[in-house]
Amino acid sequence: MDIQFFKKISIPEKFGLFGKAKENILGIDIGASSVKIVQLKKEKERAILETYGALATGPYANLSVGQAAYLTETKAVEMLKDLLKESGAKSKDVAVSVNLRNTFVTTMEIPSIIKGNLADIIAIEARKYIPLPASEIIIDWWAVPQISESFKENADSEKKTGEMEILLVAIYKDAIESYKKLLSKAGLNIQLFEIEIFSAVRACLGRETSPVLLLDLGASGTKMAIVDYGIVRSVRSFDRGSQDLTLALSNSLGVDFGAAEKTKQEIGFSSRPEHKEIAGILESIIQYIFSEANLFMADYRKKRNRSVSKVILTGGGASLKGIADIGIKNFGVEVILAAPFSKVEYPVFMQPVFKEAGPVFSTALGLALRGLQ
Repeated sequence: MDIQFFKKISIPEKFGLFGKAKENILGIDIGASSVKIVQLKKEKERAILETYGALATGPYANLSVGQAAYLTETKAVEMLKDLLKESGAKSKDVAVSVNLRNTFVTTMEIPSIIKGNLADIIAIEARKYIPLPASEIIIDWWAVPQISESFKENADSEKKTGEMEILLVAIYKDAIESYKKLLSKAGLNIQLFEIEIFSAVRACLGRETSPVLLLDLGASGTKMAIVDYGIVRSVRSFDRGSQDLTLALSNSLGVDFGAAEKTKQEIGFSSRPEHKEIAGILESIIQYIFSEANLFMADYRKKRNRSVSKVILTGGGASLKGIADIGIKNFGVEVILAAPFSKVEYPVFMQPVFKEAGPVFSTALGLALRGLQ
C-alpha cells in the first residue's frame, strides 16, 4: 500500500539517535484524517527525537488523502502497524491522545479553606458542573496553582476571592476502552492518556505570561485553548475544520475531493493575482473558523479582563501557505505557526523539514514529552 504523508528521519550512524535507548516513549495522535507518531528518548535530562511519521486514514477507507475517515478496528490496527513498521519506531510504550469530543472540560471554584478530604469534596461538587452520567465517565481534576503577586501587579481581573480554582475533566469510559483494545491489538502498551489539546499546549507554548490562544485546525473540527500565566484556562471545540476548505473548493470548482485537496495544498492563501479565486474560496471558510475564535477570545476578555496577545496555529490546517497572514488580518495580534520540534534535540540539517511539518505533529510530540516526565 502506498504510504501517504509518511516522513521519517534518516540520520547517519554518527548521530547515534538509533542506538539502544535507556528510556523512550511513543506519542500517538489518532486524528480523523491521519495518525501521527513521535518517538523520543530521554538522555541526561534531554528529550531526543528518534523518529516520527504520519499516515493518512483516507486510503484505508477507500477515500482520498485529507478526508476524515472512521475506520473499522481491523483497518485501524493495520494502519498503526504499517506506520510503526515504516517509521522504524521501536518503543512499545505509548502515550495516547484522547479526542476532545470524547471529553468534557470545565472549571469550578471551591473555598481555599475547606474541611475534609479535598478529593472527596471535589467528587461531590463535580456532579454540579458535569452534565454527564457518572456511570459513563471517568473524572479527573487538577488544582490550578495560585498566581504569584509579582505577576498579578498588572492583572486587574485577578482578585483575591479566597477561592481555589479546579480544572475538571471528564472522559467517556467507552472511548478509553476503545483506545485500549485498538492499541493492544497493535502490540502496544499504554502508559498514559491525555486530552489532545493539553498535549498540543505542552508542545507549542513557552513561558508566556500573557494570554495566548492555541488554535488547532484539524480536518473535521477545530480545537481552541486559552493559556494564561502558562495555565490552560478555557477550552472549546466546534465541527468545522480544514476538510471543509477542501469541500468548498471541490463544490466551487466542480472537481473531486482529491483534486481539490491538491489545489488547496499547492496554492493555499496565496496573494498572487492568478490565485485570487482559489484563495477567496478558502478565505470564506477560514474566516468563519477565525470568527469563532474571536468570539472565544472576547468571552475570555469579558470574564477575566485580559486580552489574548498572541495566536499560535497548529494542526494540519496550519500548514497551508499564507494562513498566518490571514490570521493577522482577522485577529489583529501576533500570529505564528507552532514549532513543537524546538522542544527536542535533532540534527540541524533536519530543521527545514521540521519547520514545515511542526504544526502537524504538535499533539504527538506533546504526548511523548509528557511520557518522558
